[in-house]
Amino acid sequence: MKPLLRSLAFCAVTLACVLLTAVVSGYPVWFSKMWRGLLVIESPIPQADAILVLGGESQARPVAAAKLYREGVASKVFIIGRGDHETNRRALLSGGVPEDRITTEKESKSTLENADFAKPLLEAAGVRRVLLVTSSFHARRALATFQQRNPGIEFGVTTSRIGWWDTPPGRNQEDEWARIEMWKIPAYWIFHGITPWVKSSSSATDR
Repeated sequence: MKPLLRSLAFCAVTLACVLLTAVVSGYPVWFSKMWRGLLVIESPIPQADAILVLGGESQARPVAAAKLYREGVASKVFIIGRGDHETNRRALLSGGVPEDRITTEKESKSTLENADFAKPLLEAAGVRRVLLVTSSFHARRALATFQQRNPGIEFGVTTSRIGWWDTPPGRNQEDEWARIEMWKIPAYWIFHGITPWVKSSSSATDR
């Protein structure tokens, strides 16, 4: 019963926050603090089988993934998502990832499809431990979706940020993406059965 109550409480808080932000002009300081506490997750896997770069932001995510590869976190990198897959591939190559270590999926158009379309690729490669790389506001939904759609694989997540988001207009943009994300989390729960609760990796603290 407790997981259900936690899910209901989380969704109630999320919806209340979305409604509040809809009537507030701009994004006050408390909103940035609030969404970071709810959405941002770091669940590292120091030694994974693969690093998986999610599409949707091609400036910071592939750079962070290339750095993880150079540090020896994993020997394979998967690019998942339509639209910016080629930009991500070029960034990985520039960051020192050999082309034969990169696998690209070019058709998925949502986080749910990312998880579903990645599954056969990961299974074919014998991958059992995957570190997702995505943006701060996307971390909770991404990790929850991949875990719940691929229960036979262990997933962790690490976040990346564009430097411009540290400027005043950049902070407003990041807050706007977070506001949209707070709509998507309850929508994924209602329409796809993806609850917002995640399992931590074996190297991270439970949340």
